[in-house]
Amino acid sequence: MQLAGAEKLIERIIADAQSDAEKYWREAEEKKEEMREAMVKRIEKRRLEIIRMAEEAVRENKKRLTAVYDLEYRKQLLSAKQEVMAEAKALAMRKLASLPDSQYLGLFRRRLMACAANGKGGVIVSRNETRIDEAFIGDVNNALREKCGVGELKLLEEKRDMLGGFVYVDGGLEIDMSLEALLNEAWQESETDVAAVLFGS
Repeated sequence: MQLAGAEKLIERIIADAQSDAEKYWREAEEKKEEMREAMVKRIEKRRLEIIRMAEEAVRENKKRLTAVYDLEYRKQLLSAKQEVMAEAKALAMRKLASLPDSQYLGLFRRRLMACAANGKGGVIVSRNETRIDEAFIGDVNNALREKCGVGELKLLEEKRDMLGGFVYVDGGLEIDMSLEALLNEAWQESETDVAAVLFGS
């Protein structure tokens, strides 16, 4: 009799233990499922965040590349414009240097008369100058004598490296009337207009 009661007690303990084990197992499975779902959500959230960051990086890189390409285009365009302007200026210089004698000498006669308003001073020309010579200086001196009563300009032996024109000197005063100086002066005044003609802007 006692043996039968002990067996029932053991059976009940085993049944309770089995029930508890099943309950713990279910709870463990539920927790495992909750953890799995939470992990999947975190992974999905992180995946979406990575995609968003990648898309932002692509957009930012596109903006940067566009800015770089735009800057490079502007630099090349500016360089091309400067090259064309330099060519236009060189052409203007060649045309100025090849003026017919009457125009060339008329231009520099007016300039020299304006520089030497007192009728005195020296004139320095380029090494290759053939048109501004002693005869030209004599003609200007005659005109100065008529205008101010003094005509004492001298063609100096000193020569300068320039394309044409002259440098007027009087004491410590020097006035650059070379072709380069005249063109630079005219170019600064008309550069915007030249650019407008060349580039339409």
